[in-house]
Amino acid sequence: MAEGTTAPDKGPVFFEDLEVGGKAPVRTLTLTRTDLVRYAGASRDFNPLHHDDERARAAGMKSVFGHGMFSAGLLATALTDLVGVGNLRGYKVRFTTQAWPGDALSTDITVTGKDEATGTVQLDCQVVNTDGKAVVAGSAVATPVRARGNAGGPAS
Repeated sequence: MAEGTTAPDKGPVFFEDLEVGGKAPVRTLTLTRTDLVRYAGASRDFNPLHHDDERARAAGMKSVFGHGMFSAGLLATALTDLVGVGNLRGYKVRFTTQAWPGDALSTDITVTGKDEATGTVQLDCQVVNTDGKAVVAGSAVATPVRARGNAGGPAS
């Protein structure tokens, strides 16, 4: 886990534990230039706008900025922390603004729907920066595990 990251210390929740309007635990990371370099190496995305200040400024940016998929990955991690690995059925995001080195990036996930018959939950999700502006905004659908003995779905 990257330095400055906080994550929930509990495992994923059961379907029955989720309520419409409920919030997931917040995952926070302070974006560093080291994060940018590590992500560039892992993704092979060596766009100079993410690591070369001179080029970033020449393109009209205040400095280098984070890869959008890095922020989307932070959000996906928070989603799987909530619903469990393998239970995310759909995930879509849009990139809304840049994340800058030094920004504290925090996840914000809200349960917006719950279907007892199918065991699915709908989630609105975003990553916000230090100023509270969305860096990534999206939605997800998941099928969290049902609690044992629940007649509404299979036992896990």
